[in-house]
Amino acid sequence: MPAFHIQRSQTIDADTRDVYDAVRDYSTWTRWSPWLQVDPDAEVTVSDSSNELGATYHWKGELVGEGSMTHRELQAPQSRSANSSVQADLAFIKPFKSQSKVEFEIHPVMTDGRPGSKITWHMRGKLPWFLFWMRSMMETFVGMDYERGLLMFKQFVETGEVLSKLEVKGVVNEPDRMIIGQRGGCTMDDIGCHMTETLERVKPHYNADDERVHEWASLYHTTSDLRKRWFDYTAGYLADAGTPVPEGCVADTVPAGKFLLVRHVGDYAHLGNAWSGGIQYIRYKKLKMAKAIGCEVYRNDPETTETKDLITDVYIALK
Repeated sequence: MPAFHIQRSQTIDADTRDVYDAVRDYSTWTRWSPWLQVDPDAEVTVSDSSNELGATYHWKGELVGEGSMTHRELQAPQSRSANSSVQADLAFIKPFKSQSKVEFEIHPVMTDGRPGSKITWHMRGKLPWFLFWMRSMMETFVGMDYERGLLMFKQFVETGEVLSKLEVKGVVNEPDRMIIGQRGGCTMDDIGCHMTETLERVKPHYNADDERVHEWASLYHTTSDLRKRWFDYTAGYLADAGTPVPEGCVADTVPAGKFLLVRHVGDYAHLGNAWSGGIQYIRYKKLKMAKAIGCEVYRNDPETTETKDLITDVYIALK
């Protein structure tokens, strides 16, 4: 059977003891799990001893399937700035049966000149023989899930909350929409700061008093490549057909069609939750994604809105 090893890391502004205590406690996992947001009705059962050797975490839901984790080995840090690790056995039951080993390694590091931690999330296992063709795709998408989960875990440890909520609005039909802005490209790691810089360049051309001009938005092009972690996009504002295009800007069209609409409320840093959750929903409902990717529409102003209240509508194109 084809073996795989997936790992992703994140730095956290907290000592290794706090990070270790949070990640070994299964009762915290529903706060930062990268899979549960799109399936809020999933049933999660945690053993009474949620942070001890042998503790269990079981989930069952329509979109997330069914499985469990059991703590196999816990290595506590000998001081607040020492190495530690959490090892667990992972068993998938649905949509197919398989078993893997999960490990969290925690090491002390300096973050912005202050003592902090680096946590690395590993998963090792073997795919069933009939799914050998999925290994590359699985490593890409599970790796992205780990990145989203670690980013939420970081926010949870540092602030005590995770500013990310999802609501699947369903399939909608949309007319042609025009985006006036600038085109850009960047790696997945740089998407946040790169798109912010693009929108800042477009901002001087935005006229809120023009009735033909609407919300800020971003369109992702088919030249984007998730496996290469590359995004090609146009970022700017929605506008009616015929709206003049300022010098230095371009006009792109979001073609009319069917879309799955997923609303994200919270930190823009967690927008990947809406895309990933939407794709989970599409697979479960046996919908088909179109070649076109889709767009994000930012419903309120980040300069006047608290981060926890930011609303973004994600439109994933369907056939």
